[in-house]
Amino acid sequence: MFLSGCGVITRGIIYTDTTQPLCKDLRGATLGSKAASGSSKRVEIPTTRVDIGAEWDSRAIGDIAKGHGITVVHSCESRRQSVLFGIWRRDEVIIYGE
Repeated sequence: MFLSGCGVITRGIIYTDTTQPLCKDLRGATLGSKAASGSSKRVEIPTTRVDIGAEWDSRAIGDIAKGHGITVVHSCESRRQSVLFGIWRRDEVIIYGE
């Protein structure tokens, strides 16, 4: 009740798929003619004493832009997908530019 709007992070039990902007001020921003994305994946197995997990791939903005020939980044979004309390998670960064 005390947290509302941006203060609450919604997370589903079985499946979650959320997208939010990484840039705070988008007034007057254009998306550009190119879009590209990169993601990292994570598997985490909760146990009683030690959590076992692994994460792979890159979602760095510079890596994504360089790999797709984008020289000017206009805007970015973050997308998170998770399954079964976050045991499997995919974090993706989507960039827009020229």
